[in-house]
Amino acid sequence: MQDHEHPVATRVNGLRYLFTAKHHGGWKSPHATWLPTLTDDQEFSVFDDGDANALSDGAGNLFGALSDGQGGLDDLGTRGEQIAKFWRAPLDKPWHGFPAFPLNDDVAMQNRKGETARPEKSVFDRMLEVGVINRAMWKRLKKGKHA
Repeated sequence: MQDHEHPVATRVNGLRYLFTAKHHGGWKSPHATWLPTLTDDQEFSVFDDGDANALSDGAGNLFGALSDGQGGLDDLGTRGEQIAKFWRAPLDKPWHGFPAFPLNDDVAMQNRKGETARPEKSVFDRMLEVGVINRAMWKRLKKGKHA
């Protein structure tokens, strides 16, 4: 895979998105990798919904997830991550993202190096407010528990 930009911008703020080879298994390094079964449109929808729902941290980075249609979240990454992080980009550059944070306890303990990938609590608050996560999941995440 080569880096390539999504043909449309986000529906709310007109942000551009770049699919990067390093997060699609194109580099031989330990970078977080999107699931190979996830389509470009699905990956973009995680970014677009994060922008539309204002799922941002204090630094302006966006976060997103993909509903499983049954009140939970689908895995996004090859290490079981269900929350994606999109780095804040300069105004003239496209954004890029990667699967960053697992919510399931069995995966979380194997995957995370400390809490560096964990979104700020305000992001989880906003995810609850807009319906990305349910109240039970929010309570667990606020306490630092995952399952």
